[in-house]
Amino acid sequence: MDVPKKFLHDRLVLALVTVLAVLLVVGVSLVLLRFDLSKNPTTIVAYRPNISGSSYQSGKPVDIYSFAAFMVVTATSAVILGAKVYGVRRSITIFILGSSVFLLIMATIVSYALISLQ
Repeated sequence: MDVPKKFLHDRLVLALVTVLAVLLVVGVSLVLLRFDLSKNPTTIVAYRPNISGSSYQSGKPVDIYSFAAFMVVTATSAVILGAKVYGVRRSITIFILGSSVFLLIMATIVSYALISLQ
């Protein structure tokens, strides 16, 4: 992969990549360290209100661990895609990195909420 020379020298790009790295470490460690299989072999993976009364959907632990995998894939692909697009348009790179920061924040909030319901 040919990274443009100015990609990591751009202050805004470097700040967004740093925020991505911090959010990735926080989110993945939250999922891996806080989720405990010994409490319950099944876990709540969704909340869907309906008439029958059972609004919490249970699932397997791999559903919670998939949040950590989603965070890793999102951060990695955002940095790779941002590096490839930087030579064409800087603003697109800023948008890609900024939107992936938003995705990591939302994934961390949702995974924390689902783990807290366990």
